[in-house]
Amino acid sequence: MSKADPFLGPQDVRNLAAYADLPLAPGREEAILPVLRAWLTDANALSRKMSAAEHWNLTPAITFIHPSIEEGEG
Repeated sequence: MSKADPFLGPQDVRNLAAYADLPLAPGREEAILPVLRAWLTDANALSRKMSAAEHWNLTPAITFIHPSIEEGEG
């Protein structure tokens, strides 16, 4: 677990669910909390790894292209 875990509690789970407009049945916070903690720990580890200098020149395998105004969206 990360050093932030003591600050992540059931109320945080309820708040995140509310921000995402996801219904959360009463009492589900304790079931979700370990998954959220693991996800955040791994996401932060990946973020730190990809922020290292040796990864600065990497580009995503998938790129998203948005048409210009002249090209239109249709």
